[in-house]
This record gives sequence, structure tokens and C-alpha cells, in this order.
Amino acid sequence: MRNWWKRLDREKLVFTVSAAFLVFLLGGLFATKRLQPYQMFEDGFKAARQLIEERTQTRPVLLEELRYEGDGVTVHDAGSAYQGYTAMQGLFPEGVELRLIDMAGTVIHRWPADFDAVWPNPTHVFPDKNLPIDELHYHTHGMWVLPDGSAVFNFGQLGTVKLDKCGSVVWSVDRLTHHSITANQDGSFWIPAKRDVRLVAEDLLLIGLSKDALLSSDGRYEDTLLRVGADGATKQELSVLRAVVEGQFAPELFDMREVSKWDPTHVNDIEIVTPELAARIDAVNEGDLLVSIRQFHMLAILDGRTGAVKWRHRGPWVRQHDPDITGQGMIEVFSNGDEDLAVDGVRGSSIMSLDPATGETRTIYPPAGQKGFFTRIMGRHQRLPNGNRLITESMPGRVFEVDEEGRVVWEYIKPYDGTHAALIEEAIRYDKDYFTVQDWRCPS
Repeated sequence: MRNWWKRLDREKLVFTVSAAFLVFLLGGLFATKRLQPYQMFEDGFKAARQLIEERTQTRPVLLEELRYEGDGVTVHDAGSAYQGYTAMQGLFPEGVELRLIDMAGTVIHRWPADFDAVWPNPTHVFPDKNLPIDELHYHTHGMWVLPDGSAVFNFGQLGTVKLDKCGSVVWSVDRLTHHSITANQDGSFWIPAKRDVRLVAEDLLLIGLSKDALLSSDGRYEDTLLRVGADGATKQELSVLRAVVEGQFAPELFDMREVSKWDPTHVNDIEIVTPELAARIDAVNEGDLLVSIRQFHMLAILDGRTGAVKWRHRGPWVRQHDPDITGQGMIEVFSNGDEDLAVDGVRGSSIMSLDPATGETRTIYPPAGQKGFFTRIMGRHQRLPNGNRLITESMPGRVFEVDEEGRVVWEYIKPYDGTHAALIEEAIRYDKDYFTVQDWRCPS
């Protein structure tokens, strides 16, 4: 990883620290005297303090304190768990990486996630303050591992890359991609992205916002859906914000104007509508796109060609992730929930099922009376061929598999150090015969 001194030379840091100290002294003087420039000095001091804190960070900024005991596989009921290899991406003690483990927790393979190795000159990241200063200040989010051992994954709001089995770059998508990778049968992928704020249409700016104001925050505003070919080229782009503005989402946009106008939709997953789901909703077709809009606590189906909204349903889930379509055309959703707020009688996170034909919802995990789980952000679930479910409890660094009765039959826990948990953004279980790789070793 490039040393952060290359991003901010020593002289500039010395100047910044000196300026921060001067601002502190002047701020105290102006505050004491109640002079008008006080707010300016206060803002400057806060910015300088944040800069110093970022550069003295000793562990990834996203990590939370340990919640679970253990390291590695802590539960394995071999007779009940679905056997295979589990791919994970996250912030591990070994660094930012994707890893493939067996049922015993042994690491079979690793793919390094080195931002600077992929983009030594990342001109697509704008504004410059969004560039990660070191490996403690970025993460990956969204992945798909291919049978030949190559892997496609996102650096969170920084771009997408395909690495071969041994970590060499095959191609990259130089856009602010994020959250999920959805594979199509033709070898292409649907990936959420943020449009360069300099290119956002004026009529999509919420009242009171300007492009200059967005740039002063983080410049990430308009969500789009990219279809990326097997060669890494962008084949199609649909604007979710355009669909929302033109789809009469006035109450939701009003709420976002007051609460989260800088990130009004926060798309975090794309699923391809199946024939079974299309049969349950009028005017929805196979190949349309089921999109998770977190800020609205909403799922929406967009036309796969035009991007127009065809259907939508809000809650009762809270800040949801990863809607999946079942073989019966139902939708199962990872509800992040809240530790202090009960949703359908459950505090914390849960998996909920929606019948899109009737609007009926119910909690399918955890069962009533059983201990729950919670991750305030991220999270994933995967229904396995034997009826079990693999759940990624991201922030506590835990992946676990439950059977149809809700009994934990496999569990993997990863601490980062003695006080904090590793971050596991998501995990996917693959059949052992999914891979064509005979030898996972690579040249040194």
C-alpha cells in the first residue's frame, strides 16, 4: 500500500498541525471575547483535528468492539450444515482481502484488495478527499467469485476490479461503484454506482442543494445501476434518482431533504426479476430489476430497459439489505433493524419474507423466543440448497448457518485484535464442485 506521506507530504502535515494549534489558540481568544469569527476558527479546528485523528489511526475506522468469543469455526454440525467452501470479504487482521475457507475454517485461498495496486493514479475518484489515505481507510463491499478462481469485487464507492486467481488485475471499472455484485447468465454484472457529482443533472438536486455544496461533503449523491460486461466495459446505466424523482416519491424525498439529503437513496443491492416473481406482480417482467433503496426502507422494481419504476413496497423492515427472490416468487429481505426498536416483535436484525402479491410480511429468522443478532450496517443472507440459511452479521465479524428450525449448525467468528472484531462485509457459500481450480497455489 502506498505510504500516506505520498498523499500528504511531511511539510504539508507540519503546516496543518501548526495551523491547527494556532486555530485552537485564536479560537479560544475569539470565543472568550465573543467575537464573530469564532465559528470559522471552530470549524477549522474540527477539520484539522479530524485530519490528525485519521493519520494516527491504528486499526480500520469501521471496526466495532468485540461482541462474540472465539476465533474461527466455533460450531460445525457436519450432519446438518451444507458442505462447501465459503468466500468472505472484509477487514481481517491480515489486511483488506477476500478469502476462501473450508468448513473447518482453514483458509484455502486469498485475494489481496490493494487499492493502490489496482489504481496507482485513481483519477476517477473525485473529489480528491475521497481517496483513501492508507489501507485502514477503505473496505470492499460486494463480490462474486468465478469457477476459474478469479474474483470480481467492489472497493466501497471507489471502483470495481476483476482479479485472476493469483491477484493480477484483469480489468477495472473506474467508477464510484459500491455494495453489491449481481452476476447475469450472459457473464455480465449489475453493480450500483454513484455518478460523478459534476455530471448530475440540475433537476435532480434537492431544494437547497448545489453541486458546490455536494462537493464540500463527499460528492456522492446520485445512485445509478451499471451493467458491466464480462470484459469490464459498461454496457448500460440507469439512474435510480431519476426514477425516484419521476416516479412521484414526494413523501420520501421530503424526508430525505431533512434527514439525508446528501445521499437520498443509498442503493445497496440489485436483483434480476425471475419469471416466478414477475408472475406475482402486474406489469412486471422477467429481467426487470429489484432494487433495495435503504434510505426509504423500500424495495422497488425498475424496468430493465428504461429504468422507470414499476412497483415499490416500503417496510416494515428497517434500513434493509440484500433482498433475494425465492423459487416461488417471494422476496426475502435482510432487515438491519435497531437494537432499541422492535420490528415484528424482534429487536435487532432479522430476515423477513414478503409476498409481493398481497403485501403480507413475516419474520422467518430469528424464530420467536430465540436469541437474535444485529449489524447496524451491511449484512447478507443466502438460502442454501438444503433449506439452511447462511447469514453474515457484518460488524461483529460473524458468519453463521441456521437450519430451517433456526438452530445454528455452523459458525465462524473472526476478531481483528484483542478488543475489536474484524469486519466481514459478506459471505457466500459455494459448492465444492463449483470451482474448476485444481491447484489454488500461485507463484511467489
